Amino acid sequence: MDEKLYPQRWLILAVLFVVVSILQFAVIITPGIATIFMPEYGFTPAQFGIVCNMPFLAGVLFGIPCGSLGDRYGTKKLMLIGLIIFIVGAFWRVFAADFISLCISSLVMGFALATLNSNSTKIIRLWFPGRAMGSAMGVYVCGASRGAGVALKIGPSFANSAAAFMACGYAAIATLVVWLLFFRNHPDGERSEEESSLQQMKVVMKDKNVWLISVMIFFIFGCSTTAQTYMNAGLADYGSGNIAMASSISASSALFVAIGSIFMPAFFARFKKLRPVMLLLCIAQFIVLCLIFILPFGLPTLILMFFMGLFLGGMLAMGKAIPALLPNINPKNLGAVGGIQSTFQNVGAWFVAGYIIAPICQAVCPGNLYFGIYVGCGICALLAGLTVMLLPEMPTSVDAKLKMEMGKNAANADI
Repeated sequence: MDEKLYPQRWLILAVLFVVVSILQFAVIITPGIATIFMPEYGFTPAQFGIVCNMPFLAGVLFGIPCGSLGDRYGTKKLMLIGLIIFIVGAFWRVFAADFISLCISSLVMGFALATLNSNSTKIIRLWFPGRAMGSAMGVYVCGASRGAGVALKIGPSFANSAAAFMACGYAAIATLVVWLLFFRNHPDGERSEEESSLQQMKVVMKDKNVWLISVMIFFIFGCSTTAQTYMNAGLADYGSGNIAMASSISASSALFVAIGSIFMPAFFARFKKLRPVMLLLCIAQFIVLCLIFILPFGLPTLILMFFMGLFLGGMLAMGKAIPALLPNINPKNLGAVGGIQSTFQNVGAWFVAGYIIAPICQAVCPGNLYFGIYVGCGICALLAGLTVMLLPEMPTSVDAKLKMEMGKNAANADI
Protein backbone atom coordinates (compact mmCIF):
# COMPACT_ATOMS: atom_id res chain seq x y z
CA MET A 1 0.00 0.00 0.00
CA ASP A 2 1.33 3.45 -0.91
CA GLU A 3 1.98 5.83 1.96
CA LYS A 4 0.63 9.36 1.70
CA LEU A 5 2.96 12.29 1.09
CA TYR A 6 2.11 15.53 2.89
CA PRO A 7 3.20 18.97 1.65
CA GLN A 8 4.42 19.87 5.15
CA ARG A 9 7.27 17.39 4.73
CA TRP A 10 9.49 20.06 3.18
CA LEU A 11 8.98 22.33 6.19
CA ILE A 12 9.86 19.45 8.52
CA LEU A 13 12.99 18.66 6.52
CA ALA A 14 14.00 22.33 6.61
CA VAL A 15 13.52 22.42 10.39
CA LEU A 16 15.61 19.27 10.82
CA PHE A 17 18.30 20.76 8.58
CA VAL A 18 18.49 24.01 10.57
CA VAL A 19 18.35 22.34 13.99
CA VAL A 20 20.98 19.68 13.28
CA SER A 21 23.18 22.37 11.65
CA ILE A 22 23.17 24.46 14.82
CA LEU A 23 23.60 21.49 17.13
CA GLN A 24 26.56 20.26 15.08
CA PHE A 25 28.03 23.77 14.94
CA ALA A 26 27.96 23.89 18.75
CA VAL A 27 29.76 20.53 18.96
CA ILE A 28 32.36 21.11 16.23
CA ILE A 29 33.23 24.68 17.28
CA THR A 30 35.75 23.21 19.75
CA PRO A 31 37.75 21.46 16.99
CA GLY A 32 37.26 24.66 14.97
CA ILE A 33 39.10 26.72 17.60
CA ALA A 34 41.77 24.03 18.15
CA THR A 35 44.67 26.42 17.51
CA ILE A 36 43.21 28.80 20.15
CA PHE A 37 41.78 26.27 22.58
CA MET A 38 44.75 23.94 23.17
CA PRO A 39 47.29 26.70 23.99
CA GLU A 40 44.69 28.58 26.07
CA TYR A 41 43.97 25.61 28.35
CA GLY A 42 47.28 23.77 27.94
CA PHE A 43 45.61 20.50 26.92
CA THR A 44 47.32 17.53 25.25
CA PRO A 45 45.82 16.21 21.97
CA ALA A 46 44.19 13.36 23.91
CA GLN A 47 42.60 15.75 26.46
CA PHE A 48 41.51 17.98 23.59
CA GLY A 49 39.82 15.02 21.90
CA ILE A 50 38.02 14.07 25.11
CA VAL A 51 36.59 17.58 25.60
CA CYS A 52 35.63 17.90 21.92
CA ASN A 53 33.60 14.71 21.93
CA MET A 54 31.98 14.88 25.38
CA PRO A 55 28.61 15.96 23.85
CA PHE A 56 28.41 12.53 22.24
CA LEU A 57 28.56 10.87 25.67
CA ALA A 58 25.02 12.17 26.18
CA GLY A 59 24.00 9.95 23.28
CA VAL A 60 25.68 6.99 24.97
CA LEU A 61 23.76 7.60 28.19
CA PHE A 62 20.42 8.71 26.77
CA GLY A 63 20.24 7.42 23.18
CA ILE A 64 18.15 4.31 23.91
CA PRO A 65 15.66 5.94 26.31
CA CYS A 66 15.30 8.96 23.99
CA GLY A 67 14.43 6.69 21.06
CA SER A 68 11.81 4.78 23.04
CA LEU A 69 10.37 7.89 24.68
CA GLY A 70 10.11 9.52 21.26
CA ASP A 71 8.03 6.55 20.09
CA ARG A 72 5.86 6.80 23.16
CA TYR A 73 5.31 10.52 23.68
CA GLY A 74 6.27 12.13 20.37
CA THR A 75 9.47 13.76 19.18
CA LYS A 76 8.25 17.36 19.41
CA LYS A 77 7.82 17.36 23.19
CA LEU A 78 10.99 15.38 23.82
CA MET A 79 13.12 17.66 21.63
CA LEU A 80 11.69 20.71 23.40
CA ILE A 81 13.10 19.38 26.68
CA GLY A 82 16.37 18.48 24.97
CA LEU A 83 16.82 21.97 23.53
CA ILE A 84 16.20 23.65 26.88
CA ILE A 85 18.91 21.44 28.41
CA PHE A 86 21.13 22.29 25.42
CA ILE A 87 20.79 26.02 26.17
CA VAL A 88 21.76 25.48 29.82
CA GLY A 89 24.86 23.51 28.80
CA ALA A 90 25.86 26.01 26.11
CA PHE A 91 25.93 28.98 28.50
CA TRP A 92 27.56 26.92 31.25
CA ARG A 93 30.40 26.10 28.86
CA VAL A 94 31.09 29.83 28.35
CA PHE A 95 32.22 30.12 31.97
CA ALA A 96 33.91 26.70 32.27
CA ALA A 97 37.51 27.25 33.34
CA ASP A 98 39.01 23.78 33.67
CA PHE A 99 38.99 20.30 32.15
CA ILE A 100 36.24 18.88 34.40
CA SER A 101 33.79 21.77 33.99
CA LEU A 102 34.36 21.82 30.22
CA CYS A 103 33.62 18.10 30.07
CA ILE A 104 30.45 18.31 32.18
CA SER A 105 29.00 21.36 30.41
CA SER A 106 29.72 19.78 27.02
CA LEU A 107 27.99 16.60 28.19
CA VAL A 108 24.87 18.57 29.19
CA MET A 109 24.87 20.26 25.78
CA GLY A 110 24.74 16.90 24.04
CA PHE A 111 21.28 15.88 25.26
CA ALA A 112 19.47 17.61 22.38
CA LEU A 113 21.70 15.99 19.76
CA ALA A 114 21.14 12.60 21.41
CA THR A 115 17.38 13.11 21.24
CA LEU A 116 17.41 14.21 17.60
CA ASN A 117 19.73 11.45 16.40
CA SER A 118 17.68 8.79 18.18
CA ASN A 119 14.50 9.85 16.39
CA SER A 120 15.75 11.20 13.05
CA THR A 121 15.33 7.91 11.14
CA LYS A 122 11.75 7.56 12.36
CA ILE A 123 10.81 11.18 11.54
CA ILE A 124 12.28 11.04 8.05
CA ARG A 125 10.77 7.60 7.40
CA LEU A 126 7.31 8.96 8.32
CA TRP A 127 7.48 12.10 6.20
CA PHE A 128 9.51 10.67 3.30
CA PRO A 129 8.44 7.06 2.71
CA GLY A 130 9.78 5.03 -0.19
CA ARG A 131 12.70 6.00 -2.40
CA ALA A 132 12.64 9.59 -1.11
CA MET A 133 13.95 8.55 2.29
CA GLY A 134 17.57 8.16 1.18
CA SER A 135 17.75 11.65 -0.28
CA ALA A 136 15.89 13.15 2.70
CA MET A 137 18.33 11.49 5.07
CA GLY A 138 21.09 12.92 2.89
CA VAL A 139 19.71 16.43 3.42
CA TYR A 140 19.65 15.78 7.18
CA VAL A 141 23.29 14.66 7.15
CA CYS A 142 24.04 17.64 4.91
CA GLY A 143 22.72 19.90 7.67
CA ALA A 144 25.13 18.37 10.15
CA SER A 145 27.97 18.80 7.66
CA ARG A 146 27.01 22.40 7.03
CA GLY A 147 27.11 23.21 10.73
CA ALA A 148 30.48 21.50 11.07
CA GLY A 149 31.85 23.35 8.04
CA VAL A 150 30.88 26.75 9.41
CA ALA A 151 32.45 25.89 12.77
CA LEU A 152 35.71 24.76 11.19
CA LYS A 153 35.89 27.83 8.94
CA ILE A 154 35.07 30.62 11.39
CA GLY A 155 36.53 28.97 14.50
CA PRO A 156 40.05 30.46 14.17
CA SER A 157 38.57 33.97 13.79
CA PHE A 158 37.24 34.13 17.37
CA ALA A 159 39.28 36.17 19.85
CA ASN A 160 39.17 33.41 22.47
CA SER A 161 37.32 30.24 23.44
CA ALA A 162 34.72 32.06 25.55
CA ALA A 163 33.65 34.19 22.58
CA ALA A 164 33.16 31.08 20.44
CA PHE A 165 31.16 29.36 23.18
CA MET A 166 28.98 32.46 23.68
CA ALA A 167 28.10 32.37 19.97
CA CYS A 168 26.93 28.79 20.53
CA GLY A 169 24.72 29.96 23.40
CA TYR A 170 22.94 32.48 21.18
CA ALA A 171 22.59 29.85 18.46
CA ALA A 172 21.03 27.48 21.01
CA ILE A 173 18.28 30.00 21.75
CA ALA A 174 17.62 30.39 18.01
CA THR A 175 17.29 26.61 17.70
CA LEU A 176 14.61 26.49 20.39
CA VAL A 177 12.64 29.26 18.65
CA VAL A 178 12.81 27.48 15.28
CA TRP A 179 11.63 24.20 16.80
CA LEU A 180 8.71 25.81 18.67
CA LEU A 181 7.50 27.81 15.68
CA PHE A 182 7.89 25.40 12.79
CA PHE A 183 8.10 21.73 13.76
CA ARG A 184 4.86 19.76 13.28
CA ASN A 185 3.81 16.28 14.32
CA HIS A 186 2.99 13.88 11.49
CA PRO A 187 -0.77 13.92 10.66
CA ASP A 188 -0.95 10.14 11.09
CA GLY A 189 0.82 10.31 14.44
CA GLU A 190 4.15 8.90 15.47
CA ARG A 191 3.40 7.52 18.89
CA SER A 192 3.38 3.81 19.50
CA GLU A 193 0.30 3.05 21.56
CA GLU A 194 0.28 -0.70 21.06
CA GLU A 195 3.43 -1.48 23.01
CA SER A 196 5.25 0.03 25.94
CA SER A 197 8.77 1.37 25.44
CA LEU A 198 10.13 -1.62 27.34
CA GLN A 199 8.28 -4.06 25.09
CA GLN A 200 9.60 -2.32 21.99
CA MET A 201 13.14 -2.54 23.30
CA LYS A 202 12.73 -6.24 24.07
CA VAL A 203 11.55 -6.89 20.52
CA VAL A 204 14.33 -5.04 18.71
CA MET A 205 17.11 -6.18 21.04
CA LYS A 206 16.46 -9.79 20.02
CA ASP A 207 17.38 -8.98 16.42
CA LYS A 208 21.12 -9.52 15.86
CA ASN A 209 21.01 -7.26 12.81
CA VAL A 210 20.12 -4.31 15.04
CA TRP A 211 23.36 -4.89 16.92
CA LEU A 212 25.36 -5.29 13.71
CA ILE A 213 24.15 -1.98 12.26
CA SER A 214 24.95 -0.40 15.61
CA VAL A 215 28.53 -1.70 15.48
CA MET A 216 28.74 -0.45 11.89
CA ILE A 217 27.62 3.06 12.89
CA PHE A 218 30.12 2.97 15.79
CA PHE A 219 32.96 2.63 13.29
CA ILE A 220 31.49 5.19 10.85
CA PHE A 221 31.15 7.86 13.52
CA GLY A 222 34.49 6.93 15.06
CA CYS A 223 36.00 7.65 11.65
CA SER A 224 33.98 10.81 11.01
CA THR A 225 34.32 12.47 14.40
CA THR A 226 38.02 11.71 14.82
CA ALA A 227 38.75 13.16 11.38
CA GLN A 228 36.77 16.32 12.19
CA THR A 229 38.27 16.69 15.67
CA TYR A 230 41.88 16.84 14.48
CA MET A 231 41.36 18.32 11.02
CA ASN A 232 42.09 22.00 11.71
CA ALA A 233 45.00 21.27 14.05
CA GLY A 234 46.43 18.57 11.76
CA LEU A 235 46.23 20.60 8.56
CA ALA A 236 47.65 23.70 10.26
CA ASP A 237 50.61 21.63 11.47
CA TYR A 238 51.06 19.92 8.09
CA GLY A 239 50.81 23.26 6.29
CA SER A 240 53.57 24.82 8.44
CA GLY A 241 51.19 26.98 10.45
CA ASN A 242 49.03 28.22 7.57
CA ILE A 243 45.88 28.38 9.70
CA ALA A 244 43.82 30.29 7.12
CA MET A 245 44.35 27.69 4.40
CA ALA A 246 43.91 24.84 6.88
CA SER A 247 40.53 26.17 8.06
CA SER A 248 39.43 26.78 4.45
CA ILE A 249 40.27 23.20 3.44
CA SER A 250 38.55 21.89 6.58
CA ALA A 251 35.41 23.87 5.82
CA SER A 252 35.52 22.66 2.21
CA SER A 253 35.65 19.07 3.43
CA ALA A 254 32.39 19.62 5.33
CA LEU A 255 30.83 20.98 2.13
CA PHE A 256 32.00 17.86 0.30
CA VAL A 257 30.40 15.69 3.02
CA ALA A 258 27.16 17.59 2.44
CA ILE A 259 27.36 16.95 -1.30
CA GLY A 260 28.06 13.27 -0.71
CA SER A 261 25.21 12.90 1.77
CA ILE A 262 22.71 14.14 -0.84
CA PHE A 263 24.00 12.57 -4.04
CA MET A 264 25.51 9.30 -2.84
CA PRO A 265 22.14 7.82 -1.70
CA ALA A 266 20.79 8.48 -5.20
CA PHE A 267 23.88 6.76 -6.61
CA PHE A 268 23.33 3.81 -4.27
CA ALA A 269 19.71 3.53 -5.41
CA ARG A 270 20.94 2.60 -8.90
CA PHE A 271 22.14 -0.73 -7.53
CA LYS A 272 20.06 -3.65 -6.33
CA LYS A 273 22.27 -4.76 -3.44
CA LEU A 274 23.58 -2.51 -0.70
CA ARG A 275 26.37 -4.54 0.93
CA PRO A 276 28.99 -4.69 -1.86
CA VAL A 277 28.58 -1.00 -2.68
CA MET A 278 29.05 -0.02 0.97
CA LEU A 279 32.12 -2.23 1.26
CA LEU A 280 33.78 -0.67 -1.80
CA LEU A 281 32.94 2.80 -0.50
CA CYS A 282 34.57 2.06 2.87
CA ILE A 283 37.70 0.60 1.22
CA ALA A 284 38.03 3.72 -0.95
CA GLN A 285 37.67 5.88 2.17
CA PHE A 286 40.44 3.94 3.91
CA ILE A 287 42.83 4.60 1.02
CA VAL A 288 42.00 8.31 0.85
CA LEU A 289 42.44 8.87 4.60
CA CYS A 290 45.84 7.18 4.55
CA LEU A 291 47.04 9.51 1.77
CA ILE A 292 46.01 12.89 3.24
CA PHE A 293 49.20 13.39 5.28
CA ILE A 294 51.47 11.74 2.69
CA LEU A 295 50.84 13.82 -0.45
CA PRO A 296 52.05 17.46 -0.50
CA PHE A 297 49.93 20.06 1.32
CA GLY A 298 47.81 22.24 -0.95
CA LEU A 299 45.86 21.23 -4.05
CA PRO A 300 46.44 17.46 -3.52
CA THR A 301 45.07 17.87 0.02
CA LEU A 302 41.96 19.62 -1.28
CA ILE A 303 41.37 16.87 -3.88
CA LEU A 304 41.73 14.16 -1.24
CA MET A 305 39.36 16.07 1.05
CA PHE A 306 36.83 16.15 -1.78
CA PHE A 307 36.83 12.37 -2.05
CA MET A 308 36.96 11.91 1.71
CA GLY A 309 33.89 14.13 2.10
CA LEU A 310 32.04 12.50 -0.78
CA PHE A 311 32.63 9.00 0.57
CA LEU A 312 31.95 10.00 4.18
CA GLY A 313 28.67 11.67 3.20
CA GLY A 314 27.54 8.44 1.57
CA MET A 315 28.61 6.36 4.56
CA LEU A 316 26.79 8.62 7.02
CA ALA A 317 23.56 8.93 5.02
CA MET A 318 23.26 5.24 4.20
CA GLY A 319 24.42 4.21 7.66
CA LYS A 320 21.58 6.21 9.21
CA ALA A 321 19.07 4.92 6.63
CA ILE A 322 19.91 1.22 7.01
CA PRO A 323 17.51 0.63 9.98
CA ALA A 324 14.59 1.33 7.64
CA LEU A 325 16.03 -1.07 5.05
CA LEU A 326 16.51 -4.05 7.32
CA PRO A 327 14.11 -6.97 6.87
CA ASN A 328 11.65 -7.79 9.65
CA ILE A 329 11.82 -4.36 11.32
CA ASN A 330 8.41 -2.91 12.19
CA PRO A 331 8.34 0.81 11.25
CA LYS A 332 6.63 1.46 14.60
CA ASN A 333 9.81 0.30 16.32
CA LEU A 334 12.22 2.49 14.35
CA GLY A 335 12.57 4.87 17.28
CA ALA A 336 13.75 2.03 19.51
CA VAL A 337 16.12 0.78 16.80
CA GLY A 338 17.33 4.34 16.28
CA GLY A 339 17.93 4.66 20.01
CA ILE A 340 20.23 1.63 20.05
CA GLN A 341 22.01 2.72 16.88
CA SER A 342 22.34 6.28 18.16
CA THR A 343 23.88 4.99 21.38
CA PHE A 344 26.58 3.11 19.47
CA GLN A 345 27.00 6.08 17.13
CA ASN A 346 27.71 8.30 20.11
CA VAL A 347 30.01 5.76 21.76
CA GLY A 348 32.07 5.84 18.57
CA ALA A 349 31.99 9.63 18.35
CA TRP A 350 32.86 10.07 22.04
CA PHE A 351 35.30 7.23 22.71
CA VAL A 352 37.34 6.55 19.58
CA ALA A 353 39.14 9.88 19.14
CA GLY A 354 40.22 10.73 22.69
CA TYR A 355 40.51 7.29 24.25
CA ILE A 356 41.73 5.02 21.44
CA ILE A 357 43.25 6.63 18.35
CA ALA A 358 44.95 9.73 19.81
CA PRO A 359 46.59 7.99 22.82
CA ILE A 360 47.84 5.12 20.63
CA CYS A 361 49.27 7.53 18.06
CA GLN A 362 50.90 9.68 20.76
CA ALA A 363 52.67 6.56 22.03
CA VAL A 364 53.48 4.87 18.71
CA CYS A 365 54.17 7.72 16.26
CA PRO A 366 54.55 11.04 18.14
CA GLY A 367 56.56 12.50 15.27
CA ASN A 368 53.77 11.76 12.76
CA LEU A 369 50.80 12.19 15.08
CA TYR A 370 48.20 13.39 12.60
CA PHE A 371 49.20 10.89 9.93
CA GLY A 372 48.69 8.13 12.50
CA ILE A 373 45.34 9.57 13.56
CA TYR A 374 44.04 9.61 9.99
CA VAL A 375 45.26 6.06 9.37
CA GLY A 376 43.25 5.15 12.48
CA CYS A 377 40.22 6.86 10.92
CA GLY A 378 40.76 4.80 7.77
CA ILE A 379 40.86 1.57 9.77
CA CYS A 380 37.50 2.53 11.32
CA ALA A 381 36.06 3.03 7.82
CA LEU A 382 37.38 -0.36 6.74
CA LEU A 383 35.89 -2.07 9.81
CA ALA A 384 32.53 -0.43 9.06
CA GLY A 385 32.55 -1.94 5.57
CA LEU A 386 33.44 -5.38 6.90
CA THR A 387 30.61 -5.17 9.44
CA VAL A 388 28.11 -4.39 6.68
CA MET A 389 29.08 -7.66 5.02
CA LEU A 390 27.81 -9.54 8.10
CA LEU A 391 24.29 -8.19 7.53
CA PRO A 392 21.72 -9.95 5.34
CA GLU A 393 21.46 -8.63 1.80
CA MET A 394 19.08 -5.69 1.58
CA PRO A 395 17.84 -3.25 -1.06
CA THR A 396 19.30 0.22 -1.44
CA SER A 397 16.08 2.18 -0.80
CA VAL A 398 12.86 1.91 1.20
CA ASP A 399 10.91 1.94 -2.06
CA ALA A 400 12.75 -1.16 -3.26
CA LYS A 401 12.21 -2.81 0.13
CA LEU A 402 8.44 -2.20 -0.04
CA LYS A 403 8.27 -3.66 -3.55
CA MET A 404 10.25 -6.69 -2.42
CA GLU A 405 7.91 -7.25 0.54
CA MET A 406 4.84 -6.87 -1.68
CA GLY A 407 6.27 -9.46 -4.07
CA LYS A 408 6.88 -11.90 -1.21
CA ASN A 409 3.37 -11.38 0.14
CA ALA A 410 1.87 -11.96 -3.31
CA ALA A 411 3.92 -15.14 -3.72
CA ASN A 412 2.81 -16.41 -0.32
CA ALA A 413 -0.82 -15.66 -1.17
CA ASP A 414 -0.56 -17.81 -4.31
CA ILE A 415 0.68 -20.81 -2.37
